[in-house]
Amino acid sequence: MRTLKFAFLFQVLLVLTASTAAWAQSEFGPSEFGLVSDSLVPRSAFYFGLGTNYNSVNIGNQDVIAIGTSDVISSGTTIATGMADGPDDATGGTPIFMDAQLNFSPSVELGYFRHFEGSEHRLWGLKFTNDYLGTSSVNRDIRLPQVGQFTYASDPLNPVPFTGNAVATSIRTDIVDQLAFRPYLGHSFESGFVYIGGGPTLTNMRTEITDLVGFADINGTRGDISGAPQDFSDSGWVWGGSVEVGVTHFFCQSWFLECSCVFGITANHQFNFDSTFSNPDPSDPTQVKAGTLVGSSTWQGITQSIGIRLCKTF
Repeated sequence: MRTLKFAFLFQVLLVLTASTAAWAQSEFGPSEFGLVSDSLVPRSAFYFGLGTNYNSVNIGNQDVIAIGTSDVISSGTTIATGMADGPDDATGGTPIFMDAQLNFSPSVELGYFRHFEGSEHRLWGLKFTNDYLGTSSVNRDIRLPQVGQFTYASDPLNPVPFTGNAVATSIRTDIVDQLAFRPYLGHSFESGFVYIGGGPTLTNMRTEITDLVGFADINGTRGDISGAPQDFSDSGWVWGGSVEVGVTHFFCQSWFLECSCVFGITANHQFNFDSTFSNPDPSDPTQVKAGTLVGSSTWQGITQSIGIRLCKTF
């Protein structure tokens, strides 16, 4: 259904673009701009464009790893140590599904095209784009299953197994903006050109985990191990790639409208987090649980966009 919506919207954009271009050409005509040939497409030009995209951003599953270590300290002496992590899937983490998002976003581009020497219609070009995607996906009430064991200092040869959960209020993923460089090849007509291209992308991505607490079920009793809830976040620029198919319609040699479809995908990227905790035992003021919370979140972004931009040549 989402694919059909994109296809329908793209057809509407093409019809509007073609109608606008035909009106401009009928109103102004090539001769009013002093063109030598009948084509409104320059032999070569730099151009700058502003417009908007309609985006589908899909993150799918992110694989989350959470590892907790702890020491039970009584009056300054460590009396037990323990560690827990998750029963993971094949990728090494607990899969957390993130819903796909639809949104509109602003788009800026700077480009150049040039016809091949000796060719009336074939051309090459390149463009640099900056798309502010500004999209977020949130999954709430997260439970990461845990298994582990602890060992008493007085009986180090007999570790005690236990199960538990790392619980978080929410996990959020953000794709902030995306930079892209795409060379392309095209074919020009009387009032525009079509093109196809592709190239690398650099995407600003971010993960946030809110109110994470580690719990353990030991000997049938559920206990809070890590104490107060903790927040984690990490961000980074991630390499990827994209392909684009587009069409342009020139009003004159100085102005044109561009419509395009873009498919992009980022590399799988691992976001890391770590923290320490100290959790006093409310029933025994001489005891405290102290340890670490360490983990990661691995995911990638897949984007599909339909865009329309008004461009000025110079």
